[in-house]
Amino acid sequence: PTIISARSCAPTREDYPPAAVRAEATGMTRVRFNVDASGRVSGSELVRSAGPSREHKLLDRIAMSKLSQCQFKPGTDEHGNPVGGQATVEYVWNLE
Repeated sequence: PTIISARSCAPTREDYPPAAVRAEATGMTRVRFNVDASGRVSGSELVRSAGPSREHKLLDRIAMSKLSQCQFKPGTDEHGNPVGGQATVEYVWNLE
């Protein structure tokens, strides 16, 4: 299987949009994504939004953007050839 760890490209405090901070928007963004045989994200979809407001949608967009920058280690098939995979990641947004 592909080795999935999105921790290194998770949004940081610096990524929190000022509008979301002012609105005290918190929540969890869940994203399902595909990784190709080279280890790059080849597609993603929002499974669960951080919340209903415009500020929550900003958080969702940042999570998707950060994830698209990730590089993963592809898995291998029975012949040793690299293969992709699919995973889901959850980003928790809090102001602490």
